[in-house]
Amino acid sequence: MSSYINKIKLNEETQTWTISGTSTLQIDEIQAHYTEMLEFVRPEKKINLLFETNGNEFSATISLVEIAENSITDKKTPWTFRIISAGKSYSIESDGPVTNKAFAPPNAFYQYLFEFPEGIVTLFSKPKEITATLSNFQLTSELLAGEINFSIPIESDTYSAEIVLKRRPFSALYLFHEQEEKFQIGILKASSVHFKVDLKTLSSNLLVDSNNVIDAFIRLNSLSINKQHDFYLNIDPTIKNTIPKEVNLEIPKYSKLSSFVTGSNRLSFYLKKNYQEIVSLASFNEDDSKIELQYTIPKSFVDCELVIKRRDSKAKLFEYYIEQIFPIKKGLLKYDTIISRDTFLTGNVNKENGVWDFFIRSTGNPDLPIFIPSTVDLSKNKYHPVFKNPYQARIIKNGAKNLSISTIPGPESNSNPLKIAVMGSCFSRNAFNSKPYFNPDYKRFFEVTFTQSHTSIFSVLSEPFKGVNLEKYGNMTNNERRTVQDDLNKGFFEKLKKSKSDYLLLDFYPDVLRGPLWLEGGEILSLSYIMEQTGILNDLPIKRLLDHSDNEAFFQEWTTYADKFIEKLLTIMPAEKIILNKGGFTTKYYDKNGAIQEYKIKMRIERNNYFWERLNNYFLAKVPTAQVIDFSKKPYIGDFYYPFGHSFSHFESGYYKDFMREMIYITEREKRKLNDQ
Repeated sequence: MSSYINKIKLNEETQTWTISGTSTLQIDEIQAHYTEMLEFVRPEKKINLLFETNGNEFSATISLVEIAENSITDKKTPWTFRIISAGKSYSIESDGPVTNKAFAPPNAFYQYLFEFPEGIVTLFSKPKEITATLSNFQLTSELLAGEINFSIPIESDTYSAEIVLKRRPFSALYLFHEQEEKFQIGILKASSVHFKVDLKTLSSNLLVDSNNVIDAFIRLNSLSINKQHDFYLNIDPTIKNTIPKEVNLEIPKYSKLSSFVTGSNRLSFYLKKNYQEIVSLASFNEDDSKIELQYTIPKSFVDCELVIKRRDSKAKLFEYYIEQIFPIKKGLLKYDTIISRDTFLTGNVNKENGVWDFFIRSTGNPDLPIFIPSTVDLSKNKYHPVFKNPYQARIIKNGAKNLSISTIPGPESNSNPLKIAVMGSCFSRNAFNSKPYFNPDYKRFFEVTFTQSHTSIFSVLSEPFKGVNLEKYGNMTNNERRTVQDDLNKGFFEKLKKSKSDYLLLDFYPDVLRGPLWLEGGEILSLSYIMEQTGILNDLPIKRLLDHSDNEAFFQEWTTYADKFIEKLLTIMPAEKIILNKGGFTTKYYDKNGAIQEYKIKMRIERNNYFWERLNNYFLAKVPTAQVIDFSKKPYIGDFYYPFGHSFSHFESGYYKDFMREMIYITEREKRKLNDQ
């Protein structure tokens, strides 16, 4: 039962293709479709085509507008075609190449051509080779301006344009971006465009870290189809030496903007916080009961407060969520604060080997670090106990010569079997495996009451979905079938409550690497690797997929669900009984010969680790008294001989044995604290 085409006709005026051929099938539908693969297989894109039949002959019309709006702007998209007959799918083939010519409409980002790999009719949507080159450049404290030339003719009134500034998560991740700001240019009239960006309108959204790498793009928005594409700004050789500049900005306050040429010959910027030495420490004294600080602060500052913020690592950088605020008393000649040891770093918000930074906060200004001049000596400071907390703290001068705190934990140990529930992935669950590679004696210490595997927090908050019969998918193990069934049935909170577990071990792997699916009925499912590999994915009535193409958007939506998840979770499990496994992928592994190798997708792995840390930081900001397992500074890497398959998610044996030691340490420490109360 085959279907073949014998004719392809292009109508440039209507921008449609018509494919004609013969089929022995009863035709119910004709579809164009493709499946995209990034970190994981996406749900297929499919377009229902208008078609006609006459006996065994058929013809179908393909709208290039629909093809363009659903294609990928930065890589070739292979669209194939199929006939749906009596609920089954049949590919449309060709006995041999059918004459056609490439078509490149002026108002799209693509050119199109039919090809016939292995006899399958395929319409390739190929991005046009467009480059944008900066031929003139100006940068002042108030203005960014220049001229951009495109490598191909741009017809008047086919595109609108914007200058887009995008912030990298950190400098080495040059393929990925988070926050962005855009500035309108207008509708293009030619292949060359002048632009002006008023830097006084630049917000502080891009000023996240002390030093931020900002890449410059021009964004073209097609006026005829719902599609846009961003182009890096390449540098014309004649102006390359004029690019490096540095200016002090009025907005954001106390910031600098430096332009430079990247190794790929593109325009980028460093956006830096210029906060150093605006406020400084005038004197410091401490004893076992109090801490006394005096500051030098500009007279124009009003409503000043002392803020202490805990560093939470994200890749090679850090961010702040947890803070404590203390009043500043303004005298005739000085500003000062006296902090009682009873109120200093109160609450269980410290973590092992933590760092806190001091800031001065005032109305109309960013939080400014407190500089330590050479006249103030902190070198003889000692660690002091933290009130009602198993930690000690020492006030120090950090590497930037600013005021910080270093904390260390107090040692505790004991052991006793406990009930534990696990929600997450193999990062957490595989430590509780009795194989020799893992922990053969883990049952001496823990009983795993139940496991919720590869489930997104979006999914656990959803209603159950009963529209899948897993028995028709035979290519699953029993464990994989249970994993998918649990995700379909929901019931996580009910199981947790019923289990009477002493602890919940949690990791966010399912939300770091993958994404949730919204179905037509409003239910939400986790896009696990099992869904992807078994074919369940393409049989679901999918309305929407949230993926990681825009991690900032994913993060913003994730926090909304995280808040609901946390609120519900804390009604069942006390915060101190929740253990967050911070997780993290490895960029290296031992090969089959025991040599250390580096994964070829190292940058993508590092980007995922960076995002994972953001999710962890947000959760710990909302649940600061949760326990933490953090192996980010430990030397474990992957292993070719991992029992369940080699992957950047799977570690050498020592990782899991050390993980068990950490679990014992945490739970025994909590027992001791309860006994001391």
